[in-house]
Amino acid sequence: MKSGKQRRHEIKQKRTERAEALKRELGGKAFLEAKALSSTVVQADHSELVHNNTYGSFPDYYHDVVFNCVECGENSLWTSKSQKWWYEIAKGSIWSTASRCSSCRKLRREAKEEQKKHMEEMARKEPHPNEQFFRSK
Repeated sequence: MKSGKQRRHEIKQKRTERAEALKRELGGKAFLEAKALSSTVVQADHSELVHNNTYGSFPDYYHDVVFNCVECGENSLWTSKSQKWWYEIAKGSIWSTASRCSSCRKLRREAKEEQKKHMEEMARKEPHPNEQFFRSK
């Protein structure tokens, strides 16, 4: 049976090995404390972030972020993959964050589509005969 001191030494050694492996995987870049490290960390590509005109530094990685939806108040998760897509593919501002959960975003998108359809229908609609009378004066 191992002593507590031996067990603590083994645990510390395993943690050091994991941190070194993760450091090698991310190109030797430094990042947050061990508690923030998880399997959901995604490395950021600085060449894709140059569209942001800032004097500040760019993130070296993305990690999952929990936030409250501004419409329904529900706790939601903004995944690291979604952040990478938003900042690097969609070219979103590096200072922006998620504010609505996926169901509220879907409802908002549907409402905008409905409004767009309504406006297109109104544009195609024949004007009322009295409207011509009032416009001619």
